[in-house]
Formats: sequence, structure tokens, C-alpha cells
Amino acid sequence: MMRFLFHLWLRTFESSLRVLTSSTLILSFLFSARPAASATVMTSDTDDLPALLSIKAHLDPSASLSSWYSHNSSTAFCRWPGVTCGNNQNPGRVTSLDLANLSLTGSISPDIGNLTFLRSLNLSLNSLQGQLPPELGRLSHLESLLLSRNALEGRIPGTLANCSSLWRISLGSNRLAGEVPAELGALSKLQILSLHYNDLSGRIPASLGNLSSITHIDLVGNRVTGTIPPSLGRLRSLVHISVTRNSLTGAIPASIFNMSSLSYLYLGYNQLSGTLPPDMGNALVNLEVLQAFGNTLEGPLPISLSNASRLTEIVLPYNRLSGPLPRDIGRLRYLSSLSLRDNRLEAKKAEDWEFLASLANCSNLRTLDLGYNKLEGTLPAAIANLSTQLRWLGLGGNEIRGSIPAGIGRFTNLHRLHLDQMALSGHIPAAIGKLQNLHILSLNGNRLSGVLPSTVGNLTQLERLYLNDNSLQGEIPKSFRNLHRLTVCDLSFNMLDGSIPKELAELSSLTQYLNLSHNLLTGPLPSEFGSLKNLEVLDISDTRLSGEIPSTLGECQVLQYLYLQRNHLQGTIPDSLSSLSGIQVVDLSCNYLSGPIPLTFERLEHMKFLNLSLNDLHGQVPNEGVFKNANLYSVAGNDKLCGGIQELHLQPCSRLVLGNK
Repeated sequence: MMRFLFHLWLRTFESSLRVLTSSTLILSFLFSARPAASATVMTSDTDDLPALLSIKAHLDPSASLSSWYSHNSSTAFCRWPGVTCGNNQNPGRVTSLDLANLSLTGSISPDIGNLTFLRSLNLSLNSLQGQLPPELGRLSHLESLLLSRNALEGRIPGTLANCSSLWRISLGSNRLAGEVPAELGALSKLQILSLHYNDLSGRIPASLGNLSSITHIDLVGNRVTGTIPPSLGRLRSLVHISVTRNSLTGAIPASIFNMSSLSYLYLGYNQLSGTLPPDMGNALVNLEVLQAFGNTLEGPLPISLSNASRLTEIVLPYNRLSGPLPRDIGRLRYLSSLSLRDNRLEAKKAEDWEFLASLANCSNLRTLDLGYNKLEGTLPAAIANLSTQLRWLGLGGNEIRGSIPAGIGRFTNLHRLHLDQMALSGHIPAAIGKLQNLHILSLNGNRLSGVLPSTVGNLTQLERLYLNDNSLQGEIPKSFRNLHRLTVCDLSFNMLDGSIPKELAELSSLTQYLNLSHNLLTGPLPSEFGSLKNLEVLDISDTRLSGEIPSTLGECQVLQYLYLQRNHLQGTIPDSLSSLSGIQVVDLSCNYLSGPIPLTFERLEHMKFLNLSLNDLHGQVPNEGVFKNANLYSVAGNDKLCGGIQELHLQPCSRLVLGNK
């Protein structure tokens, strides 16, 4: 018995044997009543300490691991941050290494393969570079490998197939390249394979169809090509498959639509073609999400989808689907999102619109986007019966007539309302002001008339307002003062009259563009436009504005495009416009501006086109900056101008003009 124990101890802890040479000490150690002290002795022969020190040496900076240093005690590393050692079965051997989210840089040491009892490795959420060492394949006990959100490069080593205990591989959000190793198909215990957002290419290995325990496959955001292997349809435990944003081609294998275990199917932004099987809803009894946007899928939306009773999201925009929508799609009582924008779906007859009444049964519906299809006819009154949980309602780009129902005010949770590019007529209902959670309102490109209701000012969360290309009349409401989140406002191509309210000009939240062009606006430009310090585009062309250009426009420091052409503006061009250091286009043509061209305009180094034509300007045309290139500006139709570069063919300036200059 003594001999057996001696050899057992000898094989496991050779370094301790060099120190403890007598059998008396051995017996004392074996039968000691102090297990903590005995573990210290037993583990002095392991390779884990030098492996850990090598791992630290490859990390830069290693400040987060400052407490990692060699001790006289051979098991002190078991108390290091991020290090976990085994229980009584494997005392003193590292079983878990968790260094996630420590801002580590550097690379992964090949010596990590010497931590042969390692079961869990987590180095995610750092900035590690370099390649995955093939020595990872020596970790035969490894169960979980988490290396996501680093900057790792190179290929995924096929030696990982030697880690037969792996159930999770997470390598997402790195810079890994090459093909997905076919050898991974041998990992019979693998449940989660997450390789998203890398630079992987090649085909999806058919061998992945051998992963009998797999539940999740994530290849989002790579450059994977070829077809989806039909062998994936053999995976009876697969719950989640995501191959969005790749370059996959061909039809979706029929075997995928027979996977009763599948809950989440993400196929968007590929080049997949073909049709959806008519009976797909009968087999996919657990399907919750069907997402395949941005492909070239054709044919009708299967009527059987209504049988996939657990569906919550149908996201198929930007395809070529055609025909009417299933009339009983409202049987999907858990449906929260139906997004079919930019297809060829039809509603030509009254019965083709029955799906809309059916959707009233979907009390959880939050997104309904049917924009830019071939839906025709009068907007059904049933639209007002949809779930009040709606966040997104989009019907724009169809051939829909009628008026906006007052019942639209029921949807107080709406964030986005898109009823643009149709043939809607009548007034904008005052009830629109009840949509106080609205972020985007798009009613442009219709035949709406009447005044713009002041209740629009109640939309205090509004960020984008598109009312252009209608026949709206009356004044711009002063209640716009309340739209403190507005970044885009487009009221162009209407028949709005009156003056521009200073309340609109004071909206400092406007950053992208303000377009009031092609209206009947009169009066001067408000000096309050100087409040728009972050505005990029200001277009008030083709109206009836008069008065002078306010010098405060020079305070719009971010302005890149200024369009004031075809108005009745008078006076001189303010020098302050030369303060617009980032300005690229200025069009002041077709006004009644007089005086000289400011010499300070020569400093506008980013100018791409300056149009001062058809005014009453006089004096010398500058010669420097933008004025060196006749293709970058126009001063035609100003008969009192002189000088400038030869390409302008203007008369020479008189000595009197030069003297005044």
C-alpha cells in the first residue's frame, strides 16, 4: 500500500519529490489533517506557473496583472485575479482563466496550451492582436472558449477540433480571416458557434451538419460565399442560425424549412434567391423570427405562415415578393413586427386589403412597414383599429388614395409615421398632435391641402419633419418653437405664405437641413437664423423674400450649403458670410443684390460653387481663391462688374474704380 501511494505521489508531483526525500515525510504528507498545506506541496511540479507567467509576458501593458508574480509558494497563482484552480480532484491546476474586459493588449502566448486542465478561457472585451495559437488544440479539457471583441487576426486553427469537450466557441468581433475550419464539424458536444463580424471567407463547411448538439450558429458580418449547405437541416437541436451580411447565393435549402427546433432564422443582406415554400409554416412550429431582408426572394408570401403560431417577427423587406398578403395573417397573435417594405406585394381588390383588418387581432404589433409595394385603392378605415402599441407605421410609396383618418391620434406610442409618396388628399388632421412620442413624420409627396395645424407643435419629441411636395397653405405655425429636438425640417414645394416665424429660425436643434424653398413666403429673412450654429443646409430659394441678407448668417459656422436664389433680396452681400469656413455652395442668384463682391470671399477655400449671377453687383471681381477658377463661380448678368480673370471676359476696371478700391 505504501509503495502504491508513493508512486502515485511521485507521478503527479515530481518537483515535491526532489525536496521531500524520505518516506517518513511522504507518509506525514499523505495523512496530514491540513489539506491546504498539503495542496501547496503536491502542486509544486506543475507547468501552470510558467505558462501563466508567459501569458502575462505576452500582454502589454500588464498593469491589470500586476499581482501576477512568482512566489515561493507553488500554488499562490491559484489566488491570482482571474485564475481559478481545480477542486480536490485536480488541486493546484488551473481550470479557469478569466481576464475579460481588462483593457489588455498584446497577444495570446502559445504556452497557453500548457494549461492542460483548463476548462474555461475568457479573454473577451480586450484589444488583443496576433493570431490564435494552434497550441489551443492541446487543451483537451477545454469546454468554453471566449475570445470575442478583440483584434485577433489570421485563421481559426483547425486544431480546436482536438478540444473534444468544447460546448461554446465565441470568436466574434475580431479580424479573423480564411475559411471556417471543416474540422470543427467533429466537435460533437459543441452547442454555440459564434464567429460574427470577422473577415471569414469561403463556404460554410458541410461538416457543420455533424454538430449534433449545436443550438446556435452565428456567422453575421463576414464574407462567406457559396450556398447554405443542406446538411444544416440535419441539426435537430438547432435553435438559432444567423448568416446575415455575407455573400451567400442560391436558394434556401428546403431542409431548413423542415427544422421544427428552429426559433430564429436570420438570412438578411445576402444574394439568396428562389421562393419561400408554400408549406413552410406547417413545419416551423417553433419559429419566432423570420428575417431575410435584402435578398432577391420571389413569389408570394406563403399562406401557411399563419400556422407558425409563435412568429413574432416577419422581416422580409427589399426582396421581390409578389401577390397579396395572406388574409388571415392576424392569426399570429404574438406578431410584433411585419416588415415587407420594397417588394412587389399587391392589393388591387377590396378583399386584398382584408389582411389589415386581420392584423387588428395582433395586440402586440409594434412595427407595420408595407411601404413601396403595389398596394392600391383607398386607405382602409381599418387602419385605425391596429394595435395602439404601434411604434412604426409605414405605408408610403404605394398608390393609396383617401385622407388621413382622425383616428390616427390613437397611436400615441408611434415613433415613426411614414405616409409619404402616395395620393393622399384633404387636411392634416389636428389629431396628429396627439402623437407626442413621434420622432419621424413623413407626409411628403401627397396632395394634402389646407393649413398646417398648430398642433404639430405638440410633437415635442419630433426629430425629422417631411411635409414637402404637397399643397399646404397658410402660415408656418409659431408653435414650432416647441420642437426642440428637430434636426430636419422640409416644408418645400407647398403654398405656404406669410413671413418666416422667428420661432422657427431660433430652433438651434436644426443640424441637418432646413428647406422652405418653393413657397409663397414673404418678408425679410429673420436675423434669428444666426441661432442655427450647427445647421449644414439652408434652402429658402424660390420664394418671395425681400429685404437684406442678415449678417447673422455668418454665425452659422457649420453651414455648408446656402440657397437663397430667386427671391427679391436687396442690399449688399454681407462680409460676415466669409466667416463660413466650411461653406461649399452659395447661390444668391436672381435677386436684386447690389454693391461689390466681398474680397473676403477669397478666403473660402472649400467653395465648390458660388453663384452670384443676375443681380446688380458692381465693382471689381476678386482674383484670388475661388475666383481663380471660372468653373467654380458665376457672376453673369451683373453688367457693372469689371476685372477678374481673363476667362470672364469682363471690361477692365477704370482708374476710378481701382482708386476707390
